[in-house]
Amino acid sequence: MTQVEVPTISQTDRIVKPIFISGLRKSGTSMSFNLLDGVPGTYTYPRNEVHFFSYTDSSHITSNRRRISGPMEDRVEAICADKWFRPQPKSSGKKSYYSAISFKEQLYKRLDGGLIQTDGDLLESILCAGVHATADYAGQPIDQMSVVVKGVQQAEFFPELLSYFPDIKFIYVLRNPFGQLNSAIHNLRHAQMGKQEQSRIDNDSKKLHKKLKYPYLGQRILEMRLSYYFMRKWAGLHPDNFRILVYDRLLDNPEAELRPLADWLGVEFDPIMTQVTGQNGSSQRTRSGWSLQGERKAGEISKAPMTAWKEQLPGGVQKLVRQLFRDVLQEFDFDSKGASASRWRRFDRSEDLRTYVANRFLFSKGIRRMVGPDNNTEKPRVDRSELMAGAVIEKR
Repeated sequence: MTQVEVPTISQTDRIVKPIFISGLRKSGTSMSFNLLDGVPGTYTYPRNEVHFFSYTDSSHITSNRRRISGPMEDRVEAICADKWFRPQPKSSGKKSYYSAISFKEQLYKRLDGGLIQTDGDLLESILCAGVHATADYAGQPIDQMSVVVKGVQQAEFFPELLSYFPDIKFIYVLRNPFGQLNSAIHNLRHAQMGKQEQSRIDNDSKKLHKKLKYPYLGQRILEMRLSYYFMRKWAGLHPDNFRILVYDRLLDNPEAELRPLADWLGVEFDPIMTQVTGQNGSSQRTRSGWSLQGERKAGEISKAPMTAWKEQLPGGVQKLVRQLFRDVLQEFDFDSKGASASRWRRFDRSEDLRTYVANRFLFSKGIRRMVGPDNNTEKPRVDRSELMAGAVIEKR
């Protein structure tokens, strides 16, 4: 009888001290992730987002992604087909820096070896497979490096991550609520656009309001309050593992924020941390993004996002943010001086009647009781009757 050889995994093929970056959507997590590219002793996972908990049975409040669970074999198969875990190979010159084929082979090697039994095993295997699939890192001892991972709206899963990796370092990126909501609104309005259509509209601002309808803000408001709740809770309970990085301060003085962050992470501060590089330190793959726009030198961080909301965010929305997030603005000393307008004025001329009515529900006393600053000491109630009443009106 032929004996089947079971693949073995080196003891150095372990994730010991990962760095996990999270926060709300459009809060500066991508830029923070990019700043750790190329730092000696670190490896940044080759994809900006890791939606791992969609493949577990963990219940969630803030994440709105479809859950895929079941036998581990089915999960691994789905992950290998998921763009968030299986990025397309990119090239720098003639050399491809990441192999999707190698990623799949490495993941199945661990599955066939019986090393993926729990959700924690699955996440560790995904990250290890990513390292081995990256040309410049393949074969290196993973237990000697800090693997950097990014996933938005993952703060509620911090207890699970801590149980997987007791030495995890979780960085929560906090942005001024004005800037965060302003950027989220832009994202909501452009999310359904194709690149060509978006480019045409960008070149013809007169068509902007006809093409990009102003959105209902209720869901984003609730996500902000829930996320702030988890941020405060875990930062207070686990200061050695959970740290708040204020995005606006990072833009204003990168080195002053990154030096203490490096100490907390247990890595030596390197000037490359103040430069936004490409994947794993390659200057040939310099990334772009909202945090890089504005007047700046190549690779440096722009300060434009700190104040852009003052001109771009409607006065009525600014008034809503002051009303609902006064506690966060005061606690972190965020700039809150901007415009103000009557709640009854349309936020934008593209805000149609249904969306207008739905958004006015957000000024009600019921919403203030549920997600306002007076409720910041306890978990926000997710009995969303009044909030969803606005959503129902908006969808009709």
